[in-house]
Amino acid sequence: IVTVTGTDIEVNYQDFRNASGESIEVGDGASINANTGSVAFDRTVYPVPYGAATGTQFLEHATAGTTALSAGTVVVHVRVTDADFNVSAQGEDAIGGTNNNANVTLQIERGSSVKFLATLGNTTSGATDSLTNDGKMLEVSPDSGVFEYDLNVNFQDGPITDCPSAFTTTAGSAGNGCILQGDIITVEYTDNNDASGKSQTVTDSATFDLRNGVLQSDKSVYLIGSDMILTLIEPDFDLDNDGAQSLTLDLIEWDSDAATTTIQDQITTFDPEPSALRETGDSTGIFQVVLEIPAAIGTENLDRGEKIDLEYTDWGPAGADYV
Repeated sequence: IVTVTGTDIEVNYQDFRNASGESIEVGDGASINANTGSVAFDRTVYPVPYGAATGTQFLEHATAGTTALSAGTVVVHVRVTDADFNVSAQGEDAIGGTNNNANVTLQIERGSSVKFLATLGNTTSGATDSLTNDGKMLEVSPDSGVFEYDLNVNFQDGPITDCPSAFTTTAGSAGNGCILQGDIITVEYTDNNDASGKSQTVTDSATFDLRNGVLQSDKSVYLIGSDMILTLIEPDFDLDNDGAQSLTLDLIEWDSDAATTTIQDQITTFDPEPSALRETGDSTGIFQVVLEIPAAIGTENLDRGEKIDLEYTDWGPAGADYV
């Protein structure tokens, strides 16, 4: 097979009688060129995914309440930019599927240990994630030549080596692994025809990391009935940068002489707006809620000068291996 990249295509029409009654030949031409594709993640750093657990290890708050923290699955957005697949000017094109397989592979690396994740743009993925759209990467908008796939990555999707004992029964013994802080996720795209008409492989990578959470109130002194703007800065909860996340108010403990409770347990008393910690925007990692300082919690009144401690339990601080 000889590539046609860099050649021209021409069309000619023989008009045997033009407006003057003469025979003429008209034509047009176009060049045939390929484009070098690229692949990229939506972020350079992802939070470490975590699993749902019972007991004291994954409580939403360490000392208040008994509700377990729900699983945190990280959504990885992969984008391939390759105008060669933009075959229709107005319609939605795709990479992959039954008749158009492409080679976009993802894996997680920890030193010399590697765990295969998925092959995107291929109907036979062998992935832990349930691929939709017949395995296709869909064009983000007509005539853009940019194709995206959203892949769910859970806490068991990493290599088996060095997994702590907490993962042994749920992951290691089942043949799965774990994702630890510092693991690297890599995507590789094989462009069968780059600008020179040759095959070329391009890659991108990102890391999984844990950051420290910070809890802040907007003031240090409040009047009864006034509003408190409570802010939780926690990038580890920014599991998907394509939309704002919401967190339960069970994460925050209120501790004063009147009561020790989570905000969620006394939600009617604190009258939060909105009813959850809401991320301030797409992928900010900053969550806010407005609370009303109550006159009483249950049967206990708040006294003048009463000290209020607000506390958040960070199960995955910076430097930890896993959540």
